[in-house]
Amino acid sequence: MSNMKELKEILLQGFESKDLDYKGPCQWDEKDKKACCEIVKDILAMANTLGGYIIIGVSEQENGFSWEGLSPEQAKSFETSRLNRFVQNYADPPINTLLKKVDHDGKIFAIIEVPRFSDTPHICQKDYPSVLSSPALYVRTDTNESAPLKSSSDFRSIVEQAIRNRSDQMLSSMRAILTGSTVHPTVSDKKKFEVQFQNALERFESFNAFPDRNYSGYREASFHLSQFEDSRFSLEELRNVAKNAHINFKGWPFLYWNENRSENCYTIQDGLETFITREDSGGHDRLDFWRLHQSGFFYHRVLMWEEGYTLSKRIPLAMDLGSMAMYVAEAIYCLGKIYQDLIPDEDEITIRFRVLGVEGRILKILDSRRTSLSDDYACKVPEIVHELAKPLADWRAGTVDLAVEICKEIFIRFNWSKPNLSAVREIIDEMFSRRFS
Repeated sequence: MSNMKELKEILLQGFESKDLDYKGPCQWDEKDKKACCEIVKDILAMANTLGGYIIIGVSEQENGFSWEGLSPEQAKSFETSRLNRFVQNYADPPINTLLKKVDHDGKIFAIIEVPRFSDTPHICQKDYPSVLSSPALYVRTDTNESAPLKSSSDFRSIVEQAIRNRSDQMLSSMRAILTGSTVHPTVSDKKKFEVQFQNALERFESFNAFPDRNYSGYREASFHLSQFEDSRFSLEELRNVAKNAHINFKGWPFLYWNENRSENCYTIQDGLETFITREDSGGHDRLDFWRLHQSGFFYHRVLMWEEGYTLSKRIPLAMDLGSMAMYVAEAIYCLGKIYQDLIPDEDEITIRFRVLGVEGRILKILDSRRTSLSDDYACKVPEIVHELAKPLADWRAGTVDLAVEICKEIFIRFNWSKPNLSAVREIIDEMFSRRFS
């Protein structure tokens, strides 16, 4: 289970997600089967989605959440073995949750940690009127609800995850037998990748492409592996994966690579680099910069086209929801294309997104074909950072779902407490359906 510091961070997250659900103060009492089965439904759904946490003692109010905590009697009623015995009556195969009591601000909260299924999804094997149906597969929806699986995409996602899990278990076992050890990232590895990250920032700043424009809005993505090896891949391998990742979904590829344009795409000491400035069809400045090192570290930064748009339209600084959603989805897709022929599917990759120059910027939908947002959502921090680590297989199989989840984290930082994830998913699906040659 997560340590106490991590549990407190989860407790205070302040919004629900596919892997976090808040429930008001209550007592665990098997005689109140309906209330217990409501919790079982969330456990089944989380186990079949991403895993996650159910926090007891936090009530939802009109203006957010209230951390009320549990009474001593309520807290005492929640106990791991007692909870799991009840859950096993409804889950096949069984789910073994972990339960921890957390003291915060003089109040007690119960946190149930739900593991993601290993190789077989969990079926509800017993009915309870108006709460649980048998047989059914419950999942967490885009609206953070627990509901029976209905869509073909959700079904496909679960099947693919089950196949990956079984493959990963076999590969991990074989690797452990052959090497006699398990690979874990170290602090030293992270520091070495961080040095390459800082070098990329300095390199970008050295170009100073638009010194007189005072642009501040940039989107940025970086990827790195668990272990650092400075010459893990050859330059020839990097050229091949760069060519493979040059895919155009919306008029310009996320990773542009053209060996015939050596003034823009070229080899550096330990990798490849591309720097391009251009003007788009609307007359706005565009800038693309990326680096791919032999260590496997990748860095990418683009100028927000919205910078030029807001200047030409003389409107307040804005960030386009659709462009941000497409950037995140393209980055994850690119990650899969870069590493698919370089590393095993079970190897972990960390992706970090940064959105720069967002303080005071308004989240907008600048595509006139789409419905505008109902309110002005403004960011109050200078930059937004979100980092996530997953096995390569997860990034490749869950591109859209993971992009939607990451966009949600970004849009929440614009003080949009309940982003319209259906609209985000629609934009991403539409982009992936329009592949240009």
